[in-house]
Amino acid sequence: MTEKQRWFYLILFWIVNFCLGSFYAWSIYSSWLADLYTQMAGQTVSVASLTYIFSIGAALNPVAMVLAGGLTDRFGPRLALFIGGIVMAVGYLLMSLSTGPMMLLLGFGVCLGLGSGTSVIATVTSAVKLFPDKRGFAGGSVGAFYGIGSVCLPPLANYLAGNIGISSTLFIYSVACAVIILVSAFLIRLPASRSAQTSQKADNNNLVWYQMIRTGRFWAMFVLFIAGTLSPLMLFSQTVTVAQTQIGLSISVAVFTISALALANTTARFLGGAISDKLGRVFTLGSAVALAIFGLVLLSLAGIGDSLLFFAGLVCIGAGFGSFVGVFPGYTAEQFGPANASMNYGVLALAFSVSGILGPNIIAMTVSDGHYQTAYFIAMIISAIGLAAAFVCRRLEVRQVTSNSVI
Repeated sequence: MTEKQRWFYLILFWIVNFCLGSFYAWSIYSSWLADLYTQMAGQTVSVASLTYIFSIGAALNPVAMVLAGGLTDRFGPRLALFIGGIVMAVGYLLMSLSTGPMMLLLGFGVCLGLGSGTSVIATVTSAVKLFPDKRGFAGGSVGAFYGIGSVCLPPLANYLAGNIGISSTLFIYSVACAVIILVSAFLIRLPASRSAQTSQKADNNNLVWYQMIRTGRFWAMFVLFIAGTLSPLMLFSQTVTVAQTQIGLSISVAVFTISALALANTTARFLGGAISDKLGRVFTLGSAVALAIFGLVLLSLAGIGDSLLFFAGLVCIGAGFGSFVGVFPGYTAEQFGPANASMNYGVLALAFSVSGILGPNIIAMTVSDGHYQTAYFIAMIISAIGLAAAFVCRRLEVRQVTSNSVI
């Protein structure tokens, strides 16, 4: 494959992931749809009553990554992208036609959850395979465009909903997803990374998922992934509320905490991946965990009026999270081989689901009279465990290199 071809495919992956970032416009969708359902039903439908739908979508995301990961390894990214694009488009179409929570559950919770996860795993891991010499940059840059989409597309959805209505907005998003993702899939001609004959076989350089999970490296990486993503996921769903209660910010200022997290997250996805190409994956991930711990310390010290300290803490935590998302696809391919990288990363990404369950529950169960210090302290302890996991990862990595050199 020529250099021009692989860069062309990488740009297509960037475009697709920008589109996939619309998943995180949920707060906009739910706000407008709750008002619509209230008008249609004649009784109040609150945004809070729809929150479980987002949780289901987020939970199905990594499940789809596991399923589509094997599909991508076996047939290449094209088929997975066709499936993901169609499911995403159907999801938005159902949302545009919805008159109540049940159809919204099918549209967003099921279709967008599965479609987004399918498309993400197909693009990110394929980019990593395309650039074996720049795996961190490739995976990080694709993840960064997902982050850019999550910053740009929610305001666009809000603007359109205010002018043409939420139903028409969702229909436009349905058409846009179908065109962008399906056309990109049509243009992608990448071979499978493993054949039918080798799909159930493994060697020292390319492990199958069930052999991967028997290694100490996998479990050290799994714990590290949980530790690196828990504190951001703990805060993502509560940032505005925390800013109002802990710091005393007005709602008009508190909403900027979401932008601070998103921008730090997006920037770090790109920079973290690129830095890991130069300084190493484990060093970058360990540094990201340390940065998150520092951010938690800043948050724990922030009180009423300490907005600068609070925003600085959020930026540190968002950057730590972005680094993990940017680095881990390439790190997985390096440790367990590129042939089954899509499936293997999908399995490792289940750690993301664990963090998504633990994080929000930790902050919900420990908050007391607007004080979140207990949640911050628990997150610091878990992050410290992540530093220990990073040390173990490095030791196992050195041992593996030594073993291979002896052989």
